[in-house]
Amino acid sequence: MLPPKVRAVYIKELRDALRDRRVVLASVIVPLMIYPLMMLGMSEVLTATQTRMLKETYTVAVPRTMRPFFEHLMEDAKSGDNLDDVPGFGDSRDPLAAKAKMLREANKPEVPNAAPMKVHTIPLTFVEMDADEAGKKLATGEVKAVVDIPLTFEEDVEANKKVEVNVRIDAAEHRSVDAASRVQALMERYSKQALKNRLKAHNMDVKDLQPFAFVRTNVADAAKVGGSLLSFLPMMFIIMIITGAMYPAIDMTAGEKERSTLETLIVTPVRPIEIITGKFLAVATIASATAGLNVLSCGGSFLMMPIPMLNQAGIPWQVLPLALLLLIPLTFFFAALLLAVASFATNHKEAGIYCMPVFMIPIVGMVMVMMPDVELDGPLLFAPVVNVALMIKELFLRHATAEHVVFVFFSTCFYAAGAVALAARVFAREEVLFNAQGSVRLFLSRKFFKPSDRPRWGDAMLVAALLFPINFYFQLWLQKALLDFNDVKVPNFVLVVALPLYLLFLGMPIFIAWYLKLDLKKTFQWNAPPIRAVIGAILLGVSSFFIAQQLAVWQSWVWPTSSSGMEALEKPIHELSSTSWGLTVLIFLIGFSPALCEEHFFRGFLQQGLLQKSAKWRVLLLVGFIFGAFHVPLYRQPIVMLLGVVLAYMAYEAKSLWPGVIYHFMHNSSTFIWPALLGVKEEAPNPGEALPNLPLQWMVPAVLVFAVGLALIRAPRPKRDEISSADKMATAAGN
Repeated sequence: MLPPKVRAVYIKELRDALRDRRVVLASVIVPLMIYPLMMLGMSEVLTATQTRMLKETYTVAVPRTMRPFFEHLMEDAKSGDNLDDVPGFGDSRDPLAAKAKMLREANKPEVPNAAPMKVHTIPLTFVEMDADEAGKKLATGEVKAVVDIPLTFEEDVEANKKVEVNVRIDAAEHRSVDAASRVQALMERYSKQALKNRLKAHNMDVKDLQPFAFVRTNVADAAKVGGSLLSFLPMMFIIMIITGAMYPAIDMTAGEKERSTLETLIVTPVRPIEIITGKFLAVATIASATAGLNVLSCGGSFLMMPIPMLNQAGIPWQVLPLALLLLIPLTFFFAALLLAVASFATNHKEAGIYCMPVFMIPIVGMVMVMMPDVELDGPLLFAPVVNVALMIKELFLRHATAEHVVFVFFSTCFYAAGAVALAARVFAREEVLFNAQGSVRLFLSRKFFKPSDRPRWGDAMLVAALLFPINFYFQLWLQKALLDFNDVKVPNFVLVVALPLYLLFLGMPIFIAWYLKLDLKKTFQWNAPPIRAVIGAILLGVSSFFIAQQLAVWQSWVWPTSSSGMEALEKPIHELSSTSWGLTVLIFLIGFSPALCEEHFFRGFLQQGLLQKSAKWRVLLLVGFIFGAFHVPLYRQPIVMLLGVVLAYMAYEAKSLWPGVIYHFMHNSSTFIWPALLGVKEEAPNPGEALPNLPLQWMVPAVLVFAVGLALIRAPRPKRDEISSADKMATAAGN
C-alpha cells in the first residue's frame, strides 16, 4: 500500500538496520533475554540475600552486667513454648516490629503445619560496655545496635512497674535496623512470657485480653493480585521500546551524516517527505517488533518459570494484548521523536547525548507509576508516556474504564502525529541536515524561514499536538488560580473561559503563522464569503441545535451520559443568564469567543496546513476528529466531531472562514436562546439515564432547514464545457 519510493526507502533502511548487530542486540536479543534473566536473577538474589541476612551475626552493645540476661533470652527462645497467641507489646505500625515479623515469616519452611520460626535462628552477639563507649562504636559500625535498659529491668517487670527499653540504631545502615528488629523480637517474646505469667497468677486466660477477633479476608481474585505485583512492567516495556528505537534512529540520521551517505540519498529523485516517511516506518517497525517481543517474552517468562509468588497470585493474561495495543502508538511517538532529535547531531556520539533526555522520560515516569496513590486522572490523563504506563497499570489492577482506554489511545496517537510532523519538518530543512554547527538555531531562527502561502501539514500537526496538552494544563492552572468551586465569582469565570480561547486558539496560531512567514490572509481564509454561504450558515445555525440534541438522545441509549465534573460552573452561568446584560456576556463567552478563536485555529491554520498533502474528505474528517478531541468530557466528542466536519466542509466550500464563524456562533448561542424562546426549562440529565426524545414538530423543520443550508454552502461545480475551455486556455498559455 505504500508509494513505490517510500517503500524503497523503507526496505533499504530496514535491511541496513537488521544488518547492524547493535540494532539486533537492542531490539531482538535483549527483549527475549531480559525477562528470563530478570526473573532468575531476582529469585536468586532474593534467596541469597535472605539467607545471608538470616545467618549473619550482629553485635549488640548492652549495659554492664546485662549480658547474661540477654543470653538467657536467646537460650530460652531455642527451646521455649510458642507464644504467638499472646498479644505482644510492640505496635503493629512500628516499622521495626513489622521488620521483625517479616524476618520471622521469611524463614518459615514450605511445609504444611510446620512449626513457627524460633528466635534463635536470628543470631546475635551481646557485648557489655558503657553508654558513651557504645555510642562511639555504633557510629563506627563496630556494634550494630545499642540497648539502653535499666539494670533492675527484671525486678521492675515482676513488680509491675512501667519500664522503657530504648534501642539506638544507625538508620542509614540496614544491618543496624535488622539488629534492632532482632532485639525487639527477643524483647517481644520476653514481654509475652511475662504477660502469660501475670495472667496465670490471676487465674486468667489469654483470650480474656482479646474481646474480639480481627480477620482480614481477601476478596480480590488471583489475576488482580498478580496484576498488582506486575505494576512495574509498563515502564519496563517503554524503556525497552526506546532502547529498540534509539539505535536505528541514530544510525539512519547521524550515522548517515558520519558516513557521508545522506547526501547521496537526498540527491536521488525522492522527496524529503518520502525519505523521512521510509525512515520513520523502518524505525517504527523495529520499535513495534521490540514491543511485541517484550510482551511475548514477559508473558512466556511468567508462564514457564516457577515463581511461587506469581503462581499463587495469578497472571492477568487477557491484559497483555490490550497493553500491546496501547504501546503501538507510543512506539510511533518515540520513533519519530528520536529521528527528529538525532537529526540535529553530526555523529553517533553527539546523537547519543541528544537522545539521552528522551531516554530519561520513562525513568521520571517510573517514579510516578510506582507510587501507590497515583491514579490515571486529571492532568496525568493528558501526560504523554505517563498516561500509557498508568493505563497499563490500571488494566493490571482491573481499575480501567473503556473511556480512559479510548482517550489514552487516541491522545497518544495525537502525540505521535505531532512527533512525526516534527521529524518531517526537520528533514524538510536541508540546512539543518547538512550544517555541522548551529542546527538548532537554523531550525528555529525566523530569518532562515522562506515565505509561504500556507503552513506545511507537518507544522499544522505539530502545533495541534503541542496545543492539546498546553490548553488542558493552562485551563487547569487558571481554574486553580482563579476559581473557588464552593463560590465561583462571575469575573473569574469570564477570565477562565476567555483567556485560553484568545491566547491559545487565536493569538498562538496567528503568532506562529507570522513567525513562519506565512500569508495570513490565505492561511486563515480572511476572504469575503459569498452571499449563499452566509445564508447557508445562518440556516445551519438556526437548525443544528435540535439535530445535535436528538443525536445526543440516540447516543444516550448506548452510551449513558456522565458527569462533566464542572457542575460548580452552573452557578455563574445561571446568574448571567438571568439578566439581559448577563445573557449578552454569556453569549459573548460561550457563543462568539469559541466561534472566532476556534475557527481560526481548526478551520484556518490546521485545515489549510493539512490540505497541502491530503485529499479533501480525508482532511475534513481529520479536522473534525481533532476538533472533537479538544472537547472533553469524552461522551460529548462524537457529536462535536460531526459538527467539526460540517464546519470544515463550510470553510472548504466557501473558501472563507467567516461562514463557519457565523454558524459556530449561532449553534453555541442556541444553547441559551432556543430553550428561552420555546419556554423549555433546561435540566441537567441524571448521569447514566437516557435523554428524552425531542418533539417531532421541532425535528422535521430543523432537518429540512439544515439540508437547505448545506445545499447553499456547496460551491457550484463548473460545467463540462467550461472545464474544457479552461483546459484549452491553460494549454495555450503553456505553449
